[in-house]
Amino acid sequence: MEVKEFRKEKFPVHVRYYVCEDTGEQFTTTEQDTLQFNDLYAQYRIKHGIPFPDEIRMIRQKYNLNYSQISRILGFGANQYAKYESGEIPSESNGKMIMAVGEKNVMLNLLKNCESTFQPGEYDRILTSIIKSEETNFNTYPLYKIIYSDSRRSIFNGYGPKSIEKLFEMVRYIVRKHGEVFPTKLNKLMFYSDFCNYRKIGQSISGLQYRALNFGPVPDHYATIYDNVPYLDKRLIEVHGMVGTILSSKSDECDVVISDVEMETMDYVIEKLQDLTVKDIINASHHEDGWIHNNQTHGYISYDEAFNMRLV
Repeated sequence: MEVKEFRKEKFPVHVRYYVCEDTGEQFTTTEQDTLQFNDLYAQYRIKHGIPFPDEIRMIRQKYNLNYSQISRILGFGANQYAKYESGEIPSESNGKMIMAVGEKNVMLNLLKNCESTFQPGEYDRILTSIIKSEETNFNTYPLYKIIYSDSRRSIFNGYGPKSIEKLFEMVRYIVRKHGEVFPTKLNKLMFYSDFCNYRKIGQSISGLQYRALNFGPVPDHYATIYDNVPYLDKRLIEVHGMVGTILSSKSDECDVVISDVEMETMDYVIEKLQDLTVKDIINASHHEDGWIHNNQTHGYISYDEAFNMRLV
C-alpha cells in the first residue's frame, strides 16, 4: 500500500510494479496502472458521494435521454455528461446532482425549470419519457433488491457494478466453461474470479459481497442467484449416498456484457481450479487469509485480501 494524492486529498492504494534486475529501476504495466487509478478514484467517489460511470450511464438510460438533453437539464457543458460516462470524475457538486436526478421527482422539477431550452415537441416527449420511467428500470425488481440490498459500492463488494444482467452472464459463463458444477464449487469459482479481477484492475466483476462460512467463501444470496439465472439446468444426483444439485448450461450463447479482461480472469480461474474436487477447493479456501480472518464471525471478506490469495 502507498499513499497517493487526488484533488489535494490522500488515499492509501494498492501499488504493484516490477523491478529491473539489471538497473533496479521500477516500472509498471498498463494493467498495474489501471489497478492503482481505479483504487484511487473509487475511494474518492465513495468519500464524496460521486456515482461510478455505469451508474451515471444507467441514470441517463432510465429516462431514455441523449447526452444533449440530459446535459441541458442539468446545466452541464455540451459534452460533459458523455465524458462522465466514459470515466471522467465529476466535481462533487455535479456528482451529487447526477445522483439526485435518479429520483424521478427531482428530474421532473429540473426539467420544468429549463422548459425554455427545448422545442415544445421535444419537451413534451422528454416529459412523457420521464413520467413513464420506473425508479430502477435498468434492473429486475425485487430480485435486484434481494441480491444487492441497499449496499453501496465499497471494498467489500470490490467497487464492482451492481447489475443483475452482468451477474447472470458471469454465472452462465463460468458454468459453460467449467461444465457441470456443484453450487459449492461454483461459489468458489465466483469468489476467486471476482477477487482475481479486483487484484488485476481494482474492480470486481459481479459487485457481490462474500461471507466466510463453514464451506469457505460464499456470495450473498447465492441460492437465489442460481435459481434465477436463465438457461441453467438444475438436476439432482446422488453422490456418496447423498442427493445434491448439479448445474449445467443449456445455452452456448454469450451476451456482450462481460469485458475481455473479465473473461480472461474467469478463464484463468477455471483453468487453475478445473480439476479440483469440491472437497479440495473447500480445503484450499480455508487456507486463504480472507476466510481465516472472518470465519469465526461469518463476516464479509474485504477485497483487500485478493493480494494475499494462495490458490490462484
